[in-house]
Amino acid sequence: MSSKPYHDETTAGQLLLKAVEVRRSFRIGNKMVEALAPVSLSIDKGAFLIITGPSGSGKSTLLNILSGLDRPSSGNVFFLGTSLTQLTPQQRALLRNNRFGFIFQSPHLLLDKTVLENTLLPFSYGKRVDAAESRKRCMDLLEYVGMAHLAHRYPNTLSGGEMQRVVFARAICRKPALIFADEPTGSLDGDNSRKILNLLKEQTNKGRTVVMVTHDPEAQEYSSSQLLLNKFTPAAERGKRGHGTLPDKF
Repeated sequence: MSSKPYHDETTAGQLLLKAVEVRRSFRIGNKMVEALAPVSLSIDKGAFLIITGPSGSGKSTLLNILSGLDRPSSGNVFFLGTSLTQLTPQQRALLRNNRFGFIFQSPHLLLDKTVLENTLLPFSYGKRVDAAESRKRCMDLLEYVGMAHLAHRYPNTLSGGEMQRVVFARAICRKPALIFADEPTGSLDGDNSRKILNLLKEQTNKGRTVVMVTHDPEAQEYSSSQLLLNKFTPAAERGKRGHGTLPDKF
């Protein structure tokens, strides 16, 4: 896959990601179930967008579509003008590894690898990076999140907050343009939640973009915009209300 379409020459405030009437439905037996009613939105570079709404409103489904982990049943997603739906599965995988970072509610760490080895995993795929450079970058990031002193420990010796900080370091090791976070503070206490939210906010100050699904009320203090999904709103009405990036906080 050519890296040219994804070369980021945007400046803060310029359009990075755009979704046009994306929806997702699944067939369960003889019945079609709508997991996500049509949504359109635009996300600028440097934004911190939080996606909120009740359970079942399609928050995680939307995040998966925006990040290329899933394909919409209809509609399209554009990253720097390139249509994600037109890419092959391999191209989408390379895009995710090279340009996107991911943080989920449950820390996904390999138990047989050390903290440093887990942080280095994204360098096993995609664009080649010198081994010494990648190791130094990961150690610097572990220092940044306060985990360098535990670089040679294994995940089963860490607390939940410590594991999530390792996941955060891994998510940004390839200097992604976009960080997708799905309930990253959902299993953490207040202190560790604030640490993760502060780390995410600092990334937007460095020009990166954050899209986060959350139920955490404290997230509003860190976000620049909010998208509220409501599973009880008919699809036609959602379109009229223009669900998208909102400039004000809730």
